[in-house]
Amino acid sequence: MKVLIVDDEPIAQQILENLSRKVSYLNIVGICDNAIMALESIQETQPDLIFLDIQMPEMTGLEMLRILRQKNILVIFTTAFHEYALESYELDAVDYLLKPVAFERFLKAVTKANELFKLKQIQHSSVAAPKSGETKNYVWAKEGRKRVQICIEDIILVQALKDYMELQMPTGKVILNITMNKIEELLPPPFFLRVNRSCIVRKSAIKYIQDMHIEINLPTVKRIPIGPTYWEDVKKHIVELF
Repeated sequence: MKVLIVDDEPIAQQILENLSRKVSYLNIVGICDNAIMALESIQETQPDLIFLDIQMPEMTGLEMLRILRQKNILVIFTTAFHEYALESYELDAVDYLLKPVAFERFLKAVTKANELFKLKQIQHSSVAAPKSGETKNYVWAKEGRKRVQICIEDIILVQALKDYMELQMPTGKVILNITMNKIEELLPPPFFLRVNRSCIVRKSAIKYIQDMHIEINLPTVKRIPIGPTYWEDVKKHIVELF
């Protein structure tokens, strides 16, 4: 991934640069002192991921992210102030790193970003390639008396309905005669997470977790409860802020 560092503190810039150089798939393409400079640099460097400080002169990192939301760039906030965490996630930031940043915590954040980056690449190739020539990311499933072709990358939520499974996608939903175990075999583990006995969610669709519930980017679905026996597994997959 091409990485841009945006921070007005030289020491913070150096720390992020040193941490990034320890991760083989991160390639630093620029370092900027402020958001205005960064917005100009983005046009030239086309970064995939930005490490973005929040409190900067002229324009804050939060204000910059609001501009970037239409550019499909991954953003990890780096700041010394924890009170901006909720707002950063509402703006769909990948993660929120508190300074000073330890390498272990840094690695968790960039691993999550790398998963999302790979997913974006898969989705792009799935759209670009004709369905007849690319079957790797599609599955055929029985819906009533017909068989439908489903793109795995479009699935946001899977819910069990007695002997059936309801798959929620941005374009609508499909109800299939298939078992939960079979669905789990079809869904790539790095991108999907079982949160209770009857629900599997796409990790990148999770907006926030609160009071043992998950809210996802799907307006037709209310909060999803996390089953007590699944909580420890959920914590292993979700980067937490403590």
